[in-house]
Parts: sequence; C-alpha cells; structure tokens
Amino acid sequence: MRHLEVLVVTPQTTTSKILNWKVSNVSNVEIAIEKLQQRPYKVVAINKTIAAIDKTKFKQIATILNTDAIVVEYTDNNTLADTVKRAYWSTHTPQRERNYLDNAFEIKLANSINLN
Repeated sequence: MRHLEVLVVTPQTTTSKILNWKVSNVSNVEIAIEKLQQRPYKVVAINKTIAAIDKTKFKQIATILNTDAIVVEYTDNNTLADTVKRAYWSTHTPQRERNYLDNAFEIKLANSINLN
C-alpha cells in the first residue's frame, strides 16, 4: 500500500494520525527545511502558532526545494487531518473532462490518426 507523506511543523509534542499518511513532526522551521531537502513530502502543514516571519521564510524556500509540495496552515490537531486531505485532493483530483466525437467525419479522422 502506498503511503503519502506529510510534514507537520508544530511546537506541540502530540502525534497526529491521518488515515494512511506517514506523518513526520518537527518543532521548528529550520528542521522542516532540512527534512524537506531529504524527502519529497506531498504536503507540509504549519501550525498557526509559528511566527509569521518563519512561515514566510519556509514558504519561499519550500517553493525552491520542492515545487510539488503543498504548504498549508492549520489551527489545531482536530482540523489537521481534514486540512491536509482537502489541500492534497484539491490539486490531485482526476480529470473529469472527456471529449466525445459526435459526427462520422471526426470519428473517421480520429481512427486514421490512431492507426498511424
């Protein structure tokens, strides 16, 4: 089973559980930057109690280190799981667009292109 990874930046020492996600907790932004260099985390969740200057610093460095990482803020451990899942699945939903061919000419043209 594939596990998605989330990095949680919080001064609290509680461990969070998010369904089938691997959760790594760090206490400050500097350690989070080191961890982000080592592993490609899908989501990084920062607690709102972290200083604004540290959040800004982390967001700027995170965009350079891992362009695919999603950085979100959360208020408490009760909302952490929901915030992480919502942030990840809002950017990774399967595309629901489908193109339907509605006339014989388009169908014939598409078949001829696919055969070559």
